[in-house]
Amino acid sequence: MHRHSLTWEKQETDSDRQRDYLTFALVRSGVCAMLQNENFQYQYIANLPTDWNSPGSDDTPSDLSIFGRDLGERLTAEKEKILDTGQKREFEWVDARGRTYHFLVELVFDRQDGKQIFTTVNDLTDERRREKTLRTLLKEVSHRSKNLMAIIQSVASQTARHAPSLDRFLQSFHGRLQSLSLAQDSIMETDWQGSSLKDLVERQISHFPLRAKKLIRFYGEDVVISPNAAVHVGLALHELLSNAARHGSFMQDDRHIYISTKLQQLESTTPILTLSWEEPVVEDTDVQADNKRFGSTILERVVPNALSGRADYNVSDGTIRYEISFPSNA
Repeated sequence: MHRHSLTWEKQETDSDRQRDYLTFALVRSGVCAMLQNENFQYQYIANLPTDWNSPGSDDTPSDLSIFGRDLGERLTAEKEKILDTGQKREFEWVDARGRTYHFLVELVFDRQDGKQIFTTVNDLTDERRREKTLRTLLKEVSHRSKNLMAIIQSVASQTARHAPSLDRFLQSFHGRLQSLSLAQDSIMETDWQGSSLKDLVERQISHFPLRAKKLIRFYGEDVVISPNAAVHVGLALHELLSNAARHGSFMQDDRHIYISTKLQQLESTTPILTLSWEEPVVEDTDVQADNKRFGSTILERVVPNALSGRADYNVSDGTIRYEISFPSNA
């Protein structure tokens, strides 16, 4: 049993006034407090949640009349146990509306009335909802982290396979990791709902020279794509941008690179999204070199396979064209 007293109170404080303030504090806290004697007769009930039946001034309240049969019988049983053992009892109750309440039943000792049963009830509905949401988010983060690790492993493997030296591997791998990071930033700003294509393009070109950024044009539908699509499209854009900046001739000639999007409703019930890249080239030798570069595994296999789509690369009429099409919900 517990003995409770105020931490401090002024001597000769008016008891009615003190009671009003304490009741006001209970109401503000949202905690329900109830006191019964050892015969289960209620002494007072403060701040009872509206889900249950508040007794009238002439009523003789009981657990059954207030809480109904199921909860009332459970609560009475817990109080019988506490009288036998002296140990506090607590449990949670979910009502028909899905609200969660925490019940704590304790024995307290009153100088005049002896044993008293003190029960507090806390509404934990919002807290439990937050916990459920947090668990869901943690599972989602774990799932996405595993996917991202698999992507990084694949990128590292493909980069190492085609790198002529360790320095070239480090340079290429660092750039691709940066691309993944930029895509993740875009996804996180939408609470993991996805990324707009325009934002994804702008982020991918943000680390390239200013002169190159001014020559890149984006047009078409600014579609929001899934996190998985954002990561892989970001990789493809990085591959195209880095090769154009390192080997392309568009900056020397002040010619534009065009990135466009188109959403089409074909035979499939899911719309198909097509992303196109057009980069001008001048000399045939550059075209042949770019043909070798742009025929990479990442562009032509890894990205389209991950999106259940298809990719096409070709060089004609002095223009490098890369096009990838995939379901808009990939």
